[in-house]
Amino acid sequence: MVLFVVAVMVLVAVGVLLWKAVTAQTLATGSGTAEDEAPTGPTRAPGIGRARRPRQIAPDDDPEFLRSLDEQVKRGRTDEDPSAGA
Repeated sequence: MVLFVVAVMVLVAVGVLLWKAVTAQTLATGSGTAEDEAPTGPTRAPGIGRARRPRQIAPDDDPEFLRSLDEQVKRGRTDEDPSAGA
């Protein structure tokens, strides 16, 4: 049983060393398929090459909404109480 565990550990170690050697050789020579050399993370700035969608703006951040709300409040005060502005 101990011999089996040692054999598995040796095979794993040899496999890792071979994998590292092959990967290092491939990267150094540049010989590999395009799939192997493709980066796995982001490769460009966000938003470049994409159609921009208009961002949703919350009502409390929308200047147009705030302006219209302010106008409604002003109109409401003058309609209800004519002496509110004095």
